Amino acid sequence: MTLSARALLTMDQRQAFAKRQGIGGGNLLTSAIESSPAPDARFIRSARPLTRTDGSPQSDFSLLELDQLAQSWAVWYLNKGVAPRDRVAVYTKDSFAYAIHYFALSSIGAVALLINSNSPCEIAASLLGKTSPVGLYTDREHLARLGDEIDRQPSLGWIQLEEELPAPPPAVLPAEARWKHNPEDPVSIMHSSGTTGLPKPVTQTHRSSVAGPLFRLTIDDPTLTSGGGAMLTAMPQSHLGNIHYSTYAIFGGTPVIPAFDPSPRELVELIKEHRPTSVMGFGHTCVDLATFDLEPGVLDSVGHWVTTADAVHYDHILKVLGHRSPDLPPSAWLDRLGTTELGWAVLLKVTTLASERNDRCVGKPVGVSEVAVLRKDGTPCEVGEVGLLGARGPAITAGYWNDSDTSYRSRLGGYWCPGDMVYRDADDNFYHVDRAVDTIETAEGTGYSVLMEETILSDVADIKDVAVVAATLDGKTVAVGATTAENADPRRLLAEANTVLAAAGHPPLTVLEIVDALPVGVTGKVLKRRLRERYAELDEVIRTAGSDAVAVSDAVEGVLVA
Repeated sequence: MTLSARALLTMDQRQAFAKRQGIGGGNLLTSAIESSPAPDARFIRSARPLTRTDGSPQSDFSLLELDQLAQSWAVWYLNKGVAPRDRVAVYTKDSFAYAIHYFALSSIGAVALLINSNSPCEIAASLLGKTSPVGLYTDREHLARLGDEIDRQPSLGWIQLEEELPAPPPAVLPAEARWKHNPEDPVSIMHSSGTTGLPKPVTQTHRSSVAGPLFRLTIDDPTLTSGGGAMLTAMPQSHLGNIHYSTYAIFGGTPVIPAFDPSPRELVELIKEHRPTSVMGFGHTCVDLATFDLEPGVLDSVGHWVTTADAVHYDHILKVLGHRSPDLPPSAWLDRLGTTELGWAVLLKVTTLASERNDRCVGKPVGVSEVAVLRKDGTPCEVGEVGLLGARGPAITAGYWNDSDTSYRSRLGGYWCPGDMVYRDADDNFYHVDRAVDTIETAEGTGYSVLMEETILSDVADIKDVAVVAATLDGKTVAVGATTAENADPRRLLAEANTVLAAAGHPPLTVLEIVDALPVGVTGKVLKRRLRERYAELDEVIRTAGSDAVAVSDAVEGVLVA
C-alpha cells in the first residue's frame, strides 16, 4: 500500500514551521502534530514492524500513532524512576524502535543513549562506562553479547529485555510530566563511527538535534516526488544521520521507510519490496552495490541516492548510477559529507553519469553551518591550501559526554574540527584529501591516502576497493595498499597503481596486498587503524604472505633479503 502524502507540508508551510520558536528534540512529535495538515495520515513505514501497546505488530504509522506509542513508553520510563538528565541506554535489534525510545525519553527530560545494534561488546561496554546510564533496554542477544561486562556497569539500576516487554501498556503522558526544555538541555547521545579508536559518545541538545532538520525544511528537497514517492533509510536506525532525517520527515510529513543497515542482498530486496524513489545510506552502501551482480531494472525506482558521513569514491558512484535503465531519467547521487559531531551534513556534491570526474570534490557548503579550512593555529587557509575542516553553527554537538578534554581539543578557532583534511578552490568547492591521522609522510612526499585511493580506484580496473595506510619498513615510513581484487597478479596491480599515482603527483605504494575484505566498523567505514596494526610488522607480513597476495616495489626488495 502506498504511503500517504496528505501530511506533506507545502513549501510555505515548511518555512512557517521552521520559524516557530521552542521546537526541539524534546517536543518534536507534539510540535509536528500541531502543524500537520493530516496527523492521522500514515506516511511512515517501519521496514521491521514495531509492537503496539496491544501486542500486535504494526508497520505503517501516522504522527498520532507514533505519539501514542512514544507517550506510553515515556510513562513506562517514568514508572521505572527515570528522571530528567538520567541516561537510558537502548541496545537492541536494528529498527525504527530506536527512534520511538528517543522520542519517549527526551519528552521527559531524560537522555537516550542509542548504541548501534552491530556494536561488539568492547564498544557497547565502553559507551555504557562513559555515560553511566541508569537503565538498559535490550534483548537477549545483545545482553549475551555484553557478557560479564554488564556486571562492571555500577550505574545500571535495571535491565529490561525486549522479549519480556516488546511494548508498554497504553498510557497518556500527563502535561505536567513533559519536561520544559532549555535549548541547551541534552536529549540524546549517539556515538561516532570509531575509525580512529573506540567510538565516542556525542551529545545533542534540544536545539542542536533539530537545527539540521529545520534548516532542511526551508529549501527545496530534490528527493520529493509526486505520485507515491518515498525515502528508504537503509542505515542503522540508532545513527544520528538516520534519527535526524527521520526528524525532518516527521516535521515535513515526508513519506519515509526506516529500515536498518542492510547487506547488499538485503538492500536489493528492500528496494524490490518497497520501490523507493530515494535511498539514503552510508558510503559503504555504494561500495556494496558497486561490486554486486544485479539483475536489470532492480534499481529503476531509485531516482536519488543520498549518502551521509564520509565522501564516496567517484568510481563507485558511477557504477551504481549505471544500473538504472537507460530509457528512464538518469538518477543522481547526493553525496553529503558530515559526521556525528557536525549534527547535519555540511557539504553536498551532486553527481550524475554526465558529471565530469573531479577527484575528491565534496561540493559546496549547504548552509546549515559555516564551513572553513583552518591551519593548526586556527587561522584560515588560503585557496588551495590543505588544512583542517572546521564547522560552526546551531547543529554542532555540545561535545563528548563526560570527556571535556577531547571536546576542547576538537575545537579550533571557534570551529568544531572532526579531523578531516580538506582544501577549497576559488569557486568555494571543497576537496576532501584525508583524515588527519591517515596522512602519510613518505620520503617521496606527503601522501593523502584518500586521494591516492581515488586515483587507484578510478584508473586501475581490476582493483575493486583499496585502503592506503602508513607503515614502517627499514626505519622509513612507506605507503601500503590493501586491495580487494579477483584473480589478479599483485605485482601487476602494484605496477599499474604506481604508474597512475606518479602521473597524479602522489608518492608510490611500497607494498600492495590483496585481501579478502577490508576491515570495517559498525557504520561500514574502513578501519585503517586495524590495517596499521596489521602492517606494524610489515617485513613479517611480506615474508609470510604468498607471492599471489603480496607485491613489493623493486626499490625495497633488497631490504628484505637477509
